[in-house]
Amino acid sequence: MHMFHSTGFHLSLSIFTFIGPGRRLIVDGLKSLFKGSPNMNTLVGLGALSSFAVSSVAAFIPKLGWKTFFEEPIMLIAFVLLGKNLEQRAKLKAASDMTGLLNILPSKARLMVDNDAEQSSFTEVPCGTLAVGDYILVLPGDRIPADGLVKAGRSTVDESSLTGEPMPVTKIAGAEVSAGSINLNGKLTVEVRRPGGETVMSDILHLVEEAQTREAPVQRLADKVAGNFTYGVMALSSATFMFWSIFGSQFVPAAIQQGSAMSLALQLSCSVLGNCLPMCSWSCHTHCSAGWYFVRCNERTSFTWWGCFGEICGS
Repeated sequence: MHMFHSTGFHLSLSIFTFIGPGRRLIVDGLKSLFKGSPNMNTLVGLGALSSFAVSSVAAFIPKLGWKTFFEEPIMLIAFVLLGKNLEQRAKLKAASDMTGLLNILPSKARLMVDNDAEQSSFTEVPCGTLAVGDYILVLPGDRIPADGLVKAGRSTVDESSLTGEPMPVTKIAGAEVSAGSINLNGKLTVEVRRPGGETVMSDILHLVEEAQTREAPVQRLADKVAGNFTYGVMALSSATFMFWSIFGSQFVPAAIQQGSAMSLALQLSCSVLGNCLPMCSWSCHTHCSAGWYFVRCNERTSFTWWGCFGEICGS
């Protein structure tokens, strides 16, 4: 336990954090700073590096009387990486759940012979071979293999996987049906209008994938504001250092009873750099990462699909 509290162990852990899990984050922040377009990673990098530098000086020159705080850069980087990890997990879960929705589509369909709605003979074919204008037979209990138009028959269809509506919908000749819906109690003859990858279900998946590759408007706004925000935090950090190094001992003498004014000023200025970011950054990421995909998709579709949203969110 004494070793875990030693300065040498904290120093080693900080170095491991910089060259290991936090390296990419810090390098990205410094590159953005040198290009004149600082971002949130810049703020994290500056806070972590400044805390590490001051603590290293205090550790190697103990006669200065400064305090070491190697734990600050470690916890700061860990906190930000945890937020990024949660965001990435939300993206992967959304993608995997949407792919799971496609698995509810049947692999085979009953293709009517001679495309005759009155003909009762059929043959089973893979759903991928269906073409526009084909007639398919959907028996009770089957999932509809493609989007289409009912040509004959009457039945109730469970569309909850698409619309979220718990009540089955009655389908008669002339009604539209969607792939993935369950035919409950009647026989339907359906003319294929959108087979295979052209179904509504496929459109949902494609729109989610597109939304995942694009930034949300709030994210673009955050990137735009990040530069001025970073400069503002750097200025606030400098002002904190100036105040506590010059006036701190006069206004709050009790705060520096166990150390020098310079040590306290350096520690507080580093804390300003590190602590202005994580709470707002993590909050924005965790609230926006999951919901943005569904908002983007709903902008491009003309139907209600809260059923898919409910299955993905586990509600």
